[in-house]
Amino acid sequence: MNEKQVSQTILSQIWRCKMKRQLFFAGFLVVLLGIALTASLTRAQEPPPPPGGEIVVEGEVGPMATVDDKIPIQGRLTDTSGNPISGTYNLTFRLYNVEEGGAPLCTSMSTVQVTNGLFSANVGCTSYINGQQLYLSVQVGSDTPMTPRQPIYPVPYAFSLRPGALISDTMSGTPLNVYNHGSGWGLDVYSAGHDAVHGRTGSTNHAGVAGVSWGSGIGVYGESNTGVAIKAAGSGIIQSTANSYVFVPGGEAQLAGAPSDASLRYWARGTVDVLLSSGSGVTRTVAFPVSLPAVLYGQPVRVTEIRVYYRTTDSATYISGSKLYREKPDGSFYTLISDTTDQTSTTFTSYDISCSEAECRLSDDEGFITVALDVYFASNSHSINLGGVRVTLEHD
Repeated sequence: MNEKQVSQTILSQIWRCKMKRQLFFAGFLVVLLGIALTASLTRAQEPPPPPGGEIVVEGEVGPMATVDDKIPIQGRLTDTSGNPISGTYNLTFRLYNVEEGGAPLCTSMSTVQVTNGLFSANVGCTSYINGQQLYLSVQVGSDTPMTPRQPIYPVPYAFSLRPGALISDTMSGTPLNVYNHGSGWGLDVYSAGHDAVHGRTGSTNHAGVAGVSWGSGIGVYGESNTGVAIKAAGSGIIQSTANSYVFVPGGEAQLAGAPSDASLRYWARGTVDVLLSSGSGVTRTVAFPVSLPAVLYGQPVRVTEIRVYYRTTDSATYISGSKLYREKPDGSFYTLISDTTDQTSTTFTSYDISCSEAECRLSDDEGFITVALDVYFASNSHSINLGGVRVTLEHD
């Protein structure tokens, strides 16, 4: 017996009842849900498809072929002596959600050819197979419908998809896979009074609910008409591998040490000119205090780079040093960056310096940082225009 024959045997339920004319009807009632589940259980043994890949289950239907939306019925008709009959008969099938009485949920009629007592028919009404207990009534021609109505039982594996069902295994793969190779949703879940999807994990390095996009779409998406779209409870930590950026305009610049021979000229567009009123061959320092979150949504922040936007009116006057400081709680400080490369561009440009020290990782009590630029003046007729600085942040 091959695998398909075994499945059909398991999926079948044989029943018999007496007709008004003492004809007997016996048949195989195959629940469509069970047939569909056979294919999905075969898929569940396979690993997830590669990005852009397509699942085609060997020996079963592929994504371009679907199971017909019918309940197949097979039966046997005999005369009052039990002899099989032949001919054409009109059969009426009715689906109920009660064993006796009530109104049919739907009715399906078929004209069948009976040969040596055997016939087959396809019954609709599959939209009502949703986990509730159902009963099938059969009527031959104008005879009284057969009684009792025959309960529709799920095939054994279909129990795993009835309301309140539990799918449990200890396999290393995925117990349940759902694939949609079209443009619709892969899974639609609704709850009127609680979480629609609830995920839990006992692992220390895996997620209760994880979403992955193999294309340019969104891995996990949250939307709410009036409430919170995405909420983090417990520790409240939200972790991200994406960079964040903090911009500090030139208008925030300050002269360090308040020198009497240097000044800053602020422009409405946000830049600032660093000027020397007298003398030459001197270095003055401009500081940019940076306001940023040291811990963002419970996740520590690491400074990975600073970018400085500038130009000089003469290449003889330039930025001679670029530094990044981090203040300690006791008033002392770390020097996170100390770069002495001369920046001499006379056209507006920018340069980047990386922060690789361990102390570049900020904490909940050490988050004050300052960018300091040393400006060398070859002449007091020169100036340097600063557009500002950008600080790049990563999240540990």
